[in-house]
Amino acid sequence: MTPAEKADQKLEAPFFVRRRQRGGRTVVQVSSSLSEMDALRARIRSQSRVVAEHFAVDPDAQAFLDDWSTPEPLSR
Repeated sequence: MTPAEKADQKLEAPFFVRRRQRGGRTVVQVSSSLSEMDALRARIRSQSRVVAEHFAVDPDAQAFLDDWSTPEPLSR
């Protein structure tokens, strides 16, 4: 199972969103715990590290990144 597939398996968010109407406006409240957000950040860092390692060793990935990150010249 690839790291991306493992990440898709964890569907629970470390926060929840509650919406309610107050005075004709929608109020959105986001609630989370610090430990859950730290776990989310650690998971994102881990996945980013895996992607960076893939780009470091795969020539096709490096070619894609070089092409994708080079801006198109502006023609006016």
